[in-house]
Amino acid sequence: MDKAAVRAVWILAMLVTGGCAPADPAGVILAEYEQRVARVLSVTVQVRPLPELAPWPRTRDRTLAVPAQRTGLGGFLSLHRCDLGSLIGERSSQLGRVMSAPVRLHYEHRFLVAAQRCLEELAGYPDRAALREQLEAIVEEKRHGLPAWAWNATLGGEALASAHSLDVAPLTPEEAEQAGRSEVAALYELAARLPGLGQKTLAVGDWNAPFETLSRSVLPGRLRRSAQLLTHHLDGVAELLEVREARRPICPQGSATRDADILWNVFRGYHMERVQPYLVAVDRARRDWGAAFEALHAAQQVEPPAHFERIVLDPAGGVWPDLDRARERHIAAWRVVLVSCGLLPNGAN
Repeated sequence: MDKAAVRAVWILAMLVTGGCAPADPAGVILAEYEQRVARVLSVTVQVRPLPELAPWPRTRDRTLAVPAQRTGLGGFLSLHRCDLGSLIGERSSQLGRVMSAPVRLHYEHRFLVAAQRCLEELAGYPDRAALREQLEAIVEEKRHGLPAWAWNATLGGEALASAHSLDVAPLTPEEAEQAGRSEVAALYELAARLPGLGQKTLAVGDWNAPFETLSRSVLPGRLRRSAQLLTHHLDGVAELLEVREARRPICPQGSATRDADILWNVFRGYHMERVQPYLVAVDRARRDWGAAFEALHAAQQVEPPAHFERIVLDPAGGVWPDLDRARERHIAAWRVVLVSCGLLPNGAN
């Protein structure tokens, strides 16, 4: 693409955005980087589709069935002093029947805490031994189902599904620098609190904040879009370098030429100063998010749904291995050219 064509693209972007900054600053930087390399090498940029991104699993593919409760709760409606009557009434209400997964998990936690307190109170009344025995059976059933509720509210929940939406733009270079701080903290908070579910040690008020943070976030979706964009253009630049080297090396005599000096300036001005910092920032954010996500996964006490495990948890799948491969290819292609031109010591990283 010649200078006039590049200028036309910029003018069109300015018109579309009403004179504001481009909607995808990272895309503009990466596309211009690829075009600059192509121009120096006299190689045509090939039109290529963006790498495909797998959508986040659907509700039925990411959630677990919760065991049905066999023991009835009707006999405890009168135990107001245990707080069970009001809790059972809350669950039986119209709103209670349509609780979201986090709200239901919150409810199950409060019920178990109240039930344990009730069991301690009933221990002092021998004439209520049968009632205590029935409540113990209910508590056992609810504790058995608690890990599935925890999964459905966290890794299988709507907040993370929404956060992984692909209907978002890549992170801008400025955003990538600080991206993910609050979301990563929220994942670690959930991971730390899962073991306390159903126990008095977990305060009820501590549960809502991380869910609220994640429900407002689209970080993982934007990270995946950033990785998709980087993979596309790093592969593109690598292909340009490989094609030119195979067709006609830019430094056939093993020493720098005028074109090699220009190419070196593009490498420094675009890759080192603009592309590499963005790549590093995106990589830092994805590793921080990935570590926190794995901590939340490790805190679960259930086997994940098979489809979720295959699509999300398999480390060999997804956009990130593709980005790692593209980055290595990109580095290798540049190394071949720069070493052959005497611009990089042979064997240097």
